[in-house]
Amino acid sequence: MTDNALQQTAVKQPVVWCIGGIDSSGGAGITRDAITLADLKVHACVITTQATVQSNTVMLSKESMTASALNQQWQVLSESTQASAIKIGAIANDEQALLLCARIQSLAMPRPFVVWDPVLRTSSGGKLSELSEPVVDALLNTVDLVTPNTQELSWLTNMPVKTDDSLRAAAYQLIENGAHAVYVKGGHASWQTQACDTFVSPTQTIQFIQPRKNTGKLRGTGCMLASAIAAFVVHDYCIEDALTLANAYVSQVRSDSCLSSVHTPATNTYEARTYTPAFGRCIGFPRNPASFPLVKFSPREPLATQTFSLDAEKAPLPQSNTVISPFKPLTQTHLGLYPVVDSVEWIERLLPTGTNIIQLRVKQGTQEDIRQQIKEAIALTKHTHCQLFINDYWELAIELGAFGVHLGQEDIDTADLHTIRKAGIRLGISTHGFAEIQRVRQLKPSYIALGHIFPTNTKEMPSKPQGIERLSKYVELCEDIPTVAIGGINLARIADVAKTGVSGIAVVSAITQVDDPLHAFYALSKEAGFA
Repeated sequence: MTDNALQQTAVKQPVVWCIGGIDSSGGAGITRDAITLADLKVHACVITTQATVQSNTVMLSKESMTASALNQQWQVLSESTQASAIKIGAIANDEQALLLCARIQSLAMPRPFVVWDPVLRTSSGGKLSELSEPVVDALLNTVDLVTPNTQELSWLTNMPVKTDDSLRAAAYQLIENGAHAVYVKGGHASWQTQACDTFVSPTQTIQFIQPRKNTGKLRGTGCMLASAIAAFVVHDYCIEDALTLANAYVSQVRSDSCLSSVHTPATNTYEARTYTPAFGRCIGFPRNPASFPLVKFSPREPLATQTFSLDAEKAPLPQSNTVISPFKPLTQTHLGLYPVVDSVEWIERLLPTGTNIIQLRVKQGTQEDIRQQIKEAIALTKHTHCQLFINDYWELAIELGAFGVHLGQEDIDTADLHTIRKAGIRLGISTHGFAEIQRVRQLKPSYIALGHIFPTNTKEMPSKPQGIERLSKYVELCEDIPTVAIGGINLARIADVAKTGVSGIAVVSAITQVDDPLHAFYALSKEAGFA
């Protein structure tokens, strides 16, 4: 292969610059950053802030780079490669920090995503950072995301962090100090029954909850997390999904690194054993559903209205092992083609196709008009095998005896899910990525809608098109919950969608905006392998 060919191959991978210290043991620092990024198909370039002499148990010494040497490294990289994201770890002193702030701020717009893991100490107890308060504030104003653990959060804010309430208060203080977003790692929050990571921005708060795991002294998990966040961001995942995937990645690394099988020759059996690892294994994209966190979106109130008391008793967190009764299951899980229509006339027109499921999505009309449409739709499908879902109007669906109701993400913030479950109404929920899937999986709905897969003009969407590759991963994550793909699916695309293993494929314009809807239905069903 020629040098030119090698360069062309290298360009295909996104690039992340890793700025931090060298851990001579290879367990943490920019070595661990590079390993994590390579595992997630990202090329790592490194800028060294300090070299440490350490093992898994002790740090003997460190040598910090001068600002001039740091600047030279930056200059060389900037002339040869462009960063899609920058991950910063240990910064030795104010001089280094101010240089990095100036360099980042001088980058052309749009700037790469920058995540800062404010490492204070090594796991062996060595001190890595000496930063003054004004310089910390300058960094907070420069980077896009800061990822402290609870001890580092306390250091950054000069506030005690000993309860969930004080944790949130400190995180919001960082936002007040100029931080764009904060992701607080809950591993050191010993007061929590579950390990809860908390993401805070001026517009939203998200919790990522995992069972606590005894993984021994696995090193470099903070480096892994921040690097994984950067990797998923440059792979074009939204921040909520990047955080969910990074959390799952670290969790799966922990699990896979701390489990081994011991063979007993006498019985020819394998026994699972745990051990205390120093280094994490490479796992690639996280695919084990058990490694994904429970995701909780808090009400999106303006920052100014949020109040926290440092002395308040800690509020109970949702438990990842809490038993939740599932919603009533579908009568048919092999859904096939799933028409979504805006009138009862369309339902009457499509029932002769033998469709297993249909959704009435009425967006216009008076309350009485909508009520009448729902009533007529229920009557039409009552003595058929067609499973009728009513979009949004869950109260009318319960009152009139509908088979099921379909809700969006905004709806589940206000709908009475307990009442819907108690009424025996089936529930379908729309999702637009990993975070939202993990939000609704815990609710155990009757099905999960996954979208939008392709560009669509049906309605304004809150996310980018997901594509076939991500759809396949969503289906795996949903496990035994039926899934429905939706968004921009037509005759040319439906076969690829069906190959992902979804339970059903929702269509709107592919049926309602053609000259012969019945012929289109049969053609789509045949192409998908449903007929």
